[in-house]
Amino acid sequence: MFADAFRRRRAIIPADSYTQRATSGDDEGRRFTISRVDGNPMAWAGLWESYVWPDGRIERTFCVITIGASEQLAPYHDRMPVVLEPDDWPLWLGEVPGDPAVLLRAPTPGVLRLAPVGTARRGGGRVRHV
Repeated sequence: MFADAFRRRRAIIPADSYTQRATSGDDEGRRFTISRVDGNPMAWAGLWESYVWPDGRIERTFCVITIGASEQLAPYHDRMPVVLEPDDWPLWLGEVPGDPAVLLRAPTPGVLRLAPVGTARRGGGRVRHV
């Protein structure tokens, strides 16, 4: 279903953070905010599509590519978005030769921060670096 988009219509989706509800473990049901430790926006791997309706309108859509959760996030949820590093962008966007599938991996440990919702900006509570 997404093979052609993966070959020809890859995108980078910027995101400051996202909220994830824990679906397993001792924190099940608790919500966490996930962001980069360095404070920069995340760059998620995505695909885009364009559809032309019979009346000529063009509708563009996109999706975020997810993978199995990293070792650090796995205690809370089983999936996560693919987070691309700036050095990955040219390969992901097809600007340099190579196989973009090699980028479908968890980020390096220490890149992301996991904080319980309500404590991420106030400094209270536990912050988990993932």
